[in-house]
Amino acid sequence: MQSKLPITSNHSSLGTQISQPLTVGSQNSQGYWRSLNELDETPEFQQFLEREFPQAASEFPSGVSRRRWVQLMSASIALSGAAGCRYGPEKIAPFVIRPENTLSGVPKFYATSFELAGRAVNLLVTNRDGRPIKVEGNPDHPLMRATEPNNVAGKPRFQSAGTDIYSQACVLGLYDDDRAGRVAKRVDGKLVDSTWDEFTQYARNQLESLKSDQGQSLGILMSPSLSPSVNRLVSDIVKALPKATVAQYKSIDDSAQRQAATQAVGQPAELLLDLSSAKVICCIDSDPLGNDPNMPIYARQFAIGRKPALDSMNRLYSVESRYSVTGASADSRLPIRSSQVGAFLVELEKSIDQLLAGQSAVAAAKDEKPLDEVPIGEQLTRFVAAMSEDLVKHQGAGVVYVGSYQPLDVQLLALRLNKKLGNLGKSVKFIADRTVIEGVQPVGLDALAGKLGGSISTLWVLGDNPVYTPPSHVGLAKLLSSMQNVVYLADFEDETAQVASWSVPLAHALESWGDVVSVDGTYSICQPQILPLLGGKSVVEILALLSGQTAEGSALVRTTASVATGGPLNANAWHKLLHDGFAGGSARELSGSSVDGPVPLGSLDLESLENGKLELVLCESDTLYDGRFAKNVWLQELPQSITKIVWDNAALVSPRTAEKFGLRQSDKSQTSVVRVKVGDQQVDLPVFLMPGLADGVIVAQLGYGRICRDEAVKSDEQVVIGQDLSKLRRLDSMHLISGVSVSATSQPYRLATTQDHFAIDPIGKDGLAQRIGWLVREGTLEQITEGGAGFVEHEGLHHPELKSLWEEEPMETFEKDPTVAYQWGMTIDLNKCTGCNSCVIACQAENNVPVVGKEQVLRGREMHWIRIDRYFRGNQSSPQMIQQPVACAHCETAPCEQVCPVAATVHTEEGINAMAYNRCIGTRYCGNNCPYKVRRFNYFNYGTEYGYFYGWQQQGKLEEASRKLQQLVLNPEVSVRGRGVMEKCTYCIQRVQNVKIQTRSEGRSIEDGELQTACQAACPTQAIIFGNIKDTTSEVAKSQADPRAYAMLSELNIKPRTLYLARVRNTHPRLKASFQLKEAHHDSHGHDDHGHSQSEHH
Repeated sequence: MQSKLPITSNHSSLGTQISQPLTVGSQNSQGYWRSLNELDETPEFQQFLEREFPQAASEFPSGVSRRRWVQLMSASIALSGAAGCRYGPEKIAPFVIRPENTLSGVPKFYATSFELAGRAVNLLVTNRDGRPIKVEGNPDHPLMRATEPNNVAGKPRFQSAGTDIYSQACVLGLYDDDRAGRVAKRVDGKLVDSTWDEFTQYARNQLESLKSDQGQSLGILMSPSLSPSVNRLVSDIVKALPKATVAQYKSIDDSAQRQAATQAVGQPAELLLDLSSAKVICCIDSDPLGNDPNMPIYARQFAIGRKPALDSMNRLYSVESRYSVTGASADSRLPIRSSQVGAFLVELEKSIDQLLAGQSAVAAAKDEKPLDEVPIGEQLTRFVAAMSEDLVKHQGAGVVYVGSYQPLDVQLLALRLNKKLGNLGKSVKFIADRTVIEGVQPVGLDALAGKLGGSISTLWVLGDNPVYTPPSHVGLAKLLSSMQNVVYLADFEDETAQVASWSVPLAHALESWGDVVSVDGTYSICQPQILPLLGGKSVVEILALLSGQTAEGSALVRTTASVATGGPLNANAWHKLLHDGFAGGSARELSGSSVDGPVPLGSLDLESLENGKLELVLCESDTLYDGRFAKNVWLQELPQSITKIVWDNAALVSPRTAEKFGLRQSDKSQTSVVRVKVGDQQVDLPVFLMPGLADGVIVAQLGYGRICRDEAVKSDEQVVIGQDLSKLRRLDSMHLISGVSVSATSQPYRLATTQDHFAIDPIGKDGLAQRIGWLVREGTLEQITEGGAGFVEHEGLHHPELKSLWEEEPMETFEKDPTVAYQWGMTIDLNKCTGCNSCVIACQAENNVPVVGKEQVLRGREMHWIRIDRYFRGNQSSPQMIQQPVACAHCETAPCEQVCPVAATVHTEEGINAMAYNRCIGTRYCGNNCPYKVRRFNYFNYGTEYGYFYGWQQQGKLEEASRKLQQLVLNPEVSVRGRGVMEKCTYCIQRVQNVKIQTRSEGRSIEDGELQTACQAACPTQAIIFGNIKDTTSEVAKSQADPRAYAMLSELNIKPRTLYLARVRNTHPRLKASFQLKEAHHDSHGHDDHGHSQSEHH
């Protein structure tokens, strides 16, 4: 696609750049657009928009590629109609007398906590007939209670704790039959079956031989662990073998941030933010609301301050090279290169020093132009002035947070700024490092590699696939393959297992005993929800074996728990710990001061674009983290938060950078491939043009390019998804790489992205230009405080009062009807939603939503019941973004119900637009008539044709056993849909019915907040509110009466039960864009875009 952006001259000094602002293509009247294709009104976008249904509805995909996709997808999409159950090994006999508190089909809930993707997750697991099928955040955990604004008094009885996508998807990993399920040893270069008894004997023999040299020949490679039991056992091993080498390696490097905190405190420490009371949050190349390990906590704290009130609403700045989730939520965002962050902070410090000295940093011009109409150099100057003014004004209530990718000197400068502003100990804190191992000084991966094959002849690798994740120049694959004693605790028989001497299966976290320390210092327990399905063992059990102990996992963890809780645990205390999932305790907060370091050097030239001097940002994947979730197809098919790419990684570049170097992204799903070269290493990646990226920067996500081979079926065929970027990394530059050159190739590539799928366009192309501005509505804080929420009505479509085709009873009669106790409705607050995708995965896990694969996504056939639309606003160089979750709105006068010839979609007396799947004959009239485009059609039997008959080269016992394991992930309360059936959001009708049955048996009504949908419970910011709108005191009824509330497409008179709360930006006056200044002058009074009273939505 030819870019319309001019190439401007190069200027290097702050505040002296005079290039013209980047112009924008054809914009709609509201300034919103979903993609560059839509912005430029390409024929391909219009063709996709006009097609009501994807092409080739009856065409079954052909070729080897389908079998390859399905080979990876089978763990998720083998969704047969029956849902099995799994018990521990025992004799099968019926209950003569039913055990107390056990009722078949009634779920139980167990608290557990474990480490997942570098973070501690505290969960409440739904267990049905002995099998875990769903997780939620533990609402009673102190960490969650501490993030509530009224955590001492007035705490609501029911609340959602929120989770992240990895927690929600972990149940799929539990039932993945491709997990390592055998003890294997290498014989003649191949892994052959062995037994736990044989391995145990081998380990004992190794332990005896290691004692002879005090462990000098032993190496242990592990990730920094948050588990006190793991750290205690490693410490015990080193005490017994004092010359052993313990190496720690983390694929997502945060060592500079930890080192800065340690220097500031004088002992090992971590940085912890408190955003709940922060008024000014400055995120500098950081993403606390996205990929940060503490995302659920930070997101909840951030949302607390997003209530539109002049004195209480926080203000979020984002200065970054890539477009992050935090950048999408920011009130103001500035794209700069990662290498320029240090220079930016230097300028910010100068401005802060001037203000603290009583001087004015930068005088504001009386006739300042809008931010998007001035050169990039002036934009930078304004950002520095606005941020420094706000930080100085709110001393002690501000945050300057630099991302973990930045080097040590930049981290120290950020701490110095927080010290000057009085933030340390308040909004920015230090806590004791939770990964410290008593009596052990771990070495780095490079130091360990230097000893392998030399002084170290025996290596125990505790998971995390270290052959794949480190930079390839370390050469671990070659080193390990040359050694005779490499033991690998494997969750899959992956790249590391292929070179290990022993591969022993790792138990899933839901099968294991363990523990973890949360970021607030709370000691939390991990208890198994089911016996190991594939015979794996936990890390603590393997370490106990190496240390010569024979205790089981529960005893090992109980020993640690006794120390953590201050004394021996009797039976009652132990049972209480298991019931609650945590013990008392709090983080040991450390006092520290800033540490002077070298002043970061760098240029703030935002215009220069020179090949060979580009920057490469390698960040963890939005969905796969560092690649450890590459086999989890829920996450593979989850659209990445910003790009909406699925099943791939790509080279993200700004439109201006693409134009400069001749990179093209075609109008169709096919794009060109760019060759990215760093030194003598190169990788080919598909090109994806991303508005808002800093010029001269290439962004790519790690975690792809994994080789997936199913050895159990003797298949030589490999499935490789995306590109492995490890060859471009080095241990001293893991994420930020300079000196990069690019060259365009003629190689085409099909890149699947959902950004233009299911675009709402009921009034044609001409209407689309204005329609987007009515779908998402936003305004400024000044508009709220000065004129109320009139901007919500002003941005909507103005139309005459809507008339019904039949006479409707007054709402008062309906509300007083004693025969209908509940009327369900939902509100989604766009001011809190960050687009983190937790709701999407939670809905998929709860409602048995299938995965369709890359080929079907390219056809527009993805099945998610919730999609998150993201819209840009402004010019291509630095647009604003807004996220909007969209699911079935459960309209009172639903267009889908009126056209279904068999009444497969009907309205319940409680206002839910329900589906009768066995009636549906697949006419798809309902999907055609749905204005929200939220209905999904099953083009195949994803549970049989896609998951059962394909992906295997042999039939019989192996396949049957696999099927029985895979189907355990299904929720038995939700029907599994087949080919030719339409499906959609049901407001989690099964949860509604369960709570109604329970409260009816107890002789009471449902309390407000007692019933939560899956998406609501998973949302870390509590942006989703669900409840009884008939109860005027309920939270959902109050939210729908909020002046910010509006109904999407209300002019169609369909009366949706799901309303939205408009987005409010708390933008500094210096940084307002042209469209914000125009909106401020609009008359926001006297318009009624609903055409009927708010109560009529009910």
